[in-house]
Amino acid sequence: MRIGLFTDAYAPIISGVSISLDILSKELTKAGHEVFVITNKHENAVVTNNILRFGGYKIPMKGLREYRIGKVTSKKVKEVGELNLDIVHCHTEFTMGRLGRRVAKKYNIPLVHTYHTMYEDYVHFISKSLVGPLRLVSKKYSKSFANSADEVVFPTIKVKRTFNRYGFKKSSHIIPTGIYVEDFNKDKFTKEDISKLKQDLEIDPNDFIMLFLGRMSREKSIQDLLIQFSKIKSDKVKLLLIGGGPDIKHFKNICKKLNIVNRVKFIGMVSPNDVGLYYQLGDLFVNFSVTETQGLTYYEALASGLPLLVKYDDNLEGLVENGYNGYSFTDNEDFVKLFEKINDDKILFNQISNNSSKAIQKFSAANYAKNIEKIYKKLLK
Repeated sequence: MRIGLFTDAYAPIISGVSISLDILSKELTKAGHEVFVITNKHENAVVTNNILRFGGYKIPMKGLREYRIGKVTSKKVKEVGELNLDIVHCHTEFTMGRLGRRVAKKYNIPLVHTYHTMYEDYVHFISKSLVGPLRLVSKKYSKSFANSADEVVFPTIKVKRTFNRYGFKKSSHIIPTGIYVEDFNKDKFTKEDISKLKQDLEIDPNDFIMLFLGRMSREKSIQDLLIQFSKIKSDKVKLLLIGGGPDIKHFKNICKKLNIVNRVKFIGMVSPNDVGLYYQLGDLFVNFSVTETQGLTYYEALASGLPLLVKYDDNLEGLVENGYNGYSFTDNEDFVKLFEKINDDKILFNQISNNSSKAIQKFSAANYAKNIEKIYKKLLK
């Protein structure tokens, strides 16, 4: 098959969508398909043969400046049409999503759409004063785009339930994005490499490290994490925050107000090639976000041997088993209680640590691509 993956988010942009696209592209190529990624130009992008990039404009809003938007023109439709695609698979709904939809309609190509991002959680980036109306518009547009596709994929049951509330009635598939499980296995990393990284980052090897990896943005509820972490008074418990984003300065100011500057370390963005090693710095993965649609970092943490202590959300169904590979909570106040339960009982902590990577194989990159491939084959029949 000749497959076109259409997205507004792709490398060098680091996001759940771009990571998902990269994995899907690699795995489908391994399976013998010709895969083309159709996306926007980016000044820091690496040029490769299978990526078709079109010019776009920077989005001026804070928090969205790394993304690009552009016009959908007949010239672009024709250029993509010359790829002779068998399948159009859209992963975003805007510039590239609309381009993919136009191509599919003009050349009578089956259209698959994966809904990755619940935009109602991100409209505050556009206008804080128009959050209500923008949420309504985002819901209607998202549902309309999904209705135009032949097949729709949701990464988690949470996203499907959200769409059901929008009034979406077409059949759909729940296919979690996969990860390269082997890239996070703790056996891949030497004690010397881990020790050296801790030394470089000035991390005491005797400290208990809570680790968060993700976008440093307010919708990730990092402020709630910092507030609850400040209630843990032990100097031997530290919090490591890994990732870039628009609100790092804001979170650092919160740390000053909470008097936890010496116990919280902001690492910033790290290379995707190094992420697996950075997970090895942690003892426990923590997250208060309820805006995740894929939860790739949860998979990565478990594959790295890190138990989870995270706020409950529907996307955690079947992933977090309380007392087995971690704990989830609904009330923020329970965070400290559960941490103390884990930290005070070394037998329990060792058990949930040992169990964390046991059930993660079903979220492998290979399984992800195979499940998507089945949808393509069904449509081409």
